[in-house]
Order: sequence, then C-alpha cells, then structure tokens
Amino acid sequence: MANRFTFIPLLAAAAVLFPTIDATACPDGQIVAATAEAFRMKTPGPVYPDGTSLEDGYCAQDEYLALLAEELGERAGYKAGLTNQALQERFGATEPVGGVLFKSMLLPSGTEIEADFGVRSFYEADLIITVADERINEARTPEEAVRYLGEVIPFVELLDLVMAEGEPMNLATIAGYNVASRYGVVGKAIPVEPTPAFIEALGNLESFTLDDTGREIQRAKGTAMMGHPLNVLLWLVEHVGAQGQRLQAGDVLSLGAMGTFHPTEAGRTITVRYTGLPGGDSEAVVTFR
Repeated sequence: MANRFTFIPLLAAAAVLFPTIDATACPDGQIVAATAEAFRMKTPGPVYPDGTSLEDGYCAQDEYLALLAEELGERAGYKAGLTNQALQERFGATEPVGGVLFKSMLLPSGTEIEADFGVRSFYEADLIITVADERINEARTPEEAVRYLGEVIPFVELLDLVMAEGEPMNLATIAGYNVASRYGVVGKAIPVEPTPAFIEALGNLESFTLDDTGREIQRAKGTAMMGHPLNVLLWLVEHVGAQGQRLQAGDVLSLGAMGTFHPTEAGRTITVRYTGLPGGDSEAVVTFR
C-alpha cells in the first residue's frame, strides 16, 4: 500500500497576476476592509490586482477573517480548495489553496436556504474528514495519517464568489476571500478505520450529485482529489503548519471538490451521495428556495 498513493508535498507558493499593489507587502488594509464589508453586506467586492502573490493573498485572508471575527464566530477547522486537476487548470494553480472553516458555516443535511445566499452562489460536492488526534501534525504518509482521523463526512459546500461577474479571479483573490467560503451542508458521518483496506476504499469512494428529479448532475471518485483524499489531507497538514498553526483533535477538514462547482437554482433540491466506504453509504441534502 505504501507506494499506491503518493504524497504530494507542498509546492512553493506561486506568484499570480494582478495592477497596483506591491507584491512584496500584504495588500492595502483599505482593500482588505472592502473585501470584508462586501462579504458582510453580500455586495460585490474588489479583486487583488496584477502582481499580488499568493503569499500576500494569505496575509489578506488573515486580516479579512479578523475583520469578520464577530460574524463568523468560533473556528471549526480548515479547508482546501482547487484540489482537483480540472479546477487547478481553470485557475492556473499548481497546488491547492487553503482557507478556514467556522462552526457558523456548517449546516445540517436537509437544510433549506435561499438560492441567492451570497453575491454569486454555487454548490459543489465536497468531503470532510475530522481529526481525532493532534499527532496528525507529524503524519507524512496516508498510512500514518489514517491512524489519527475520526470520521469521513459528506459535505455540500455552498460557495460565494464575492466579486462582480467578469472580474478576473486569481489565486490571491481566492485566498483573500477565504477560498469563497460561505456555508456548507454536512451529512451523516462514517467512522474511519485505520486499515489499508479503508485507505483503498477512500481512494475509490464515489460521489453522485443528483437533483430532485433524480437527474445525475455529476459523479466523481476520490482519486480526483490529488490522486487520493489523504493526499489533500497531508497537504493541509503542511499548509496549516506553514501558516504557524497546528491541527487539533476535533478539527473539521474540508478536502475540496469531487468534480466542479455549479450555480444554485431556486426550487431545486440537491443530494450528494457517497458510496464505497466500509461504513456504508451516506449523503448530504440541501434545498434552494
């Protein structure tokens, strides 16, 4: 098993293209404040201009989250975005982009929510894994990591692109807006088993995205996520450490899209069903009104 799923190490942060900010400094505080106010008011916000590095995007993310601390409340964990090849190619990325999850964002399966819950509202089939032991921070292989995990949870992430349609969305902007996080719908948890068989099953996990008519919108496998979901988890371990943090027991880790994101539509119910794990099938359901 050790050679079946190759750990993909953290790549050097790539510079991205964007017009008036010094790429060596954290973005201007007034611009960051405008992004936070856009999120708060659900109105289109600014993007970061040519020359803004991904590192500066993470600096902006820290300030953005600090400005929204009262609204967002207690942290739940972390997330990785752009974890499949199609999305990386779409945005010119060579690795995922990291963000933070908050307890206020996590909604139970069966939730009804406005289709226009944000500025530009989308949903995607996502996957959560929970941390059971902080020794996960020392894990460097899937076989090590699986010992310190708690549950696999179906997750329909509800993304908000908080900028005007047509604005260029580069990696610094994605990071600065906390990887488009607004909400997410959480399904029934499946316990992790610390075995080679479970690692293999997780890689072969399938998700099916269906609407209320039974139409299949999308299907994807766990291998779409950097070759294996645990590769994403190990990337998050390294990313969180590089940000000066450590994962804690109880942290919720969103591993990114199995497929791509889709626009919301009022009057539709979306079910994302996950099959193939030893603990049985599970799903997460959201209705847009």
